[in-house]
Amino acid sequence: MKLRIIFSHCIGALFLSCLAQNVAGQTYPDRQISLVVPGAASGGMDVIARALADRLSLTLKQSIMVDNRPGANGNIAADIVAKSKPDGYTVLLGQTAQFAINPALYQKIPFDPIKDFVPIVMLAEAPNIIFVASDSPYKTLSDIVKAAQASSKTLDLATPGNGTPSHLISEMFQKASGIKFTHIPYKGASAAITDLVGGRVAVMMSSVPSALGQIKAGKVRAIAVSSAKRIPVLPNVPTIGESGYPGFNVGTWYGLFVPKGTPPNIVNDLNAAANLAINTPVFKEKIFSEGGIVIGGDSKTFGNTVASDYVAWNKIVKESGAMID
Repeated sequence: MKLRIIFSHCIGALFLSCLAQNVAGQTYPDRQISLVVPGAASGGMDVIARALADRLSLTLKQSIMVDNRPGANGNIAADIVAKSKPDGYTVLLGQTAQFAINPALYQKIPFDPIKDFVPIVMLAEAPNIIFVASDSPYKTLSDIVKAAQASSKTLDLATPGNGTPSHLISEMFQKASGIKFTHIPYKGASAAITDLVGGRVAVMMSSVPSALGQIKAGKVRAIAVSSAKRIPVLPNVPTIGESGYPGFNVGTWYGLFVPKGTPPNIVNDLNAAANLAINTPVFKEKIFSEGGIVIGGDSKTFGNTVASDYVAWNKIVKESGAMID
């Protein structure tokens, strides 16, 4: 009888221990999550991050702190997350630059974009846009190409920085059109737009979210978008393909990543929570208003996109000749 009682107590204790472990595993997240952003406050990445943090905090029932870490084309932020504890409490809002472009652009980066991260979900994507000042004589892409062909001096083209998607997409366009711009790289889109409006540069390429406010304010004129189809927020702006260069379809994606070694259950929890958050009307409207399109989906599909873009952009970077030491 005593042995039976002892045995029952042992079984009961074991059951309670397993139950406690199971409950503990279901408590994620039980503290604040840090969302690391490779961009300055009020920039395009920051807009997406704060819209996501608001919705994600409601979905996960936990606070989300946006941690802006600009610099080195996003490498600083990515490196912080790559070297953080893989427990789901440090998450990177990454984009095409850190995972597909920088590995070819820089001679050396402090992380491996494929081996050091687990992709969570692709949040959204947005095309780039070619635009000019509102008082520019260029009304169409054909006008810009003809001016570049006719001038003995190459037209200046501003981008948010050397090796950014905007820079490389402009290189792709120059190759497709047979013209040559003088590339003027800035440290971010804001300063470049200021100089464009002031007449110090002739043409600019940037992401739609970076330029949209100035387009709506009438300070700059949109010429063409780099996507395959026109975007709903700028329905009257033609694509580069429609403007005479068919097959042109390239842009920037944004997604969530955690360090390698993060438990699969946490990856799944974050994926499920992010999909719920980005499919809310509030988030969709925010991304739409910034010129983007909400994507979503599973971790594996996003991982395949990252891997294929890693190869594709490597080729584009090498063909452009762009390099940062």
